[in-house]
Amino acid sequence: MSQIDTTEKLSEAPETGSSLFALCGLGVAGIAMLGWVCGLAWIAWRLVDWLLF
Repeated sequence: MSQIDTTEKLSEAPETGSSLFALCGLGVAGIAMLGWVCGLAWIAWRLVDWLLF
């Protein structure tokens, strides 16, 4: 019975390494997505500027 309790307690503990890795991955993905949005906005701005003027 005590062996089952210890495995349940171990499985409930969050792994700090994997959560830090996931957080860094989310940060990199957010920066990449921001870069895409800025790039597309710049292209749209240049296209509108070229069409209107």
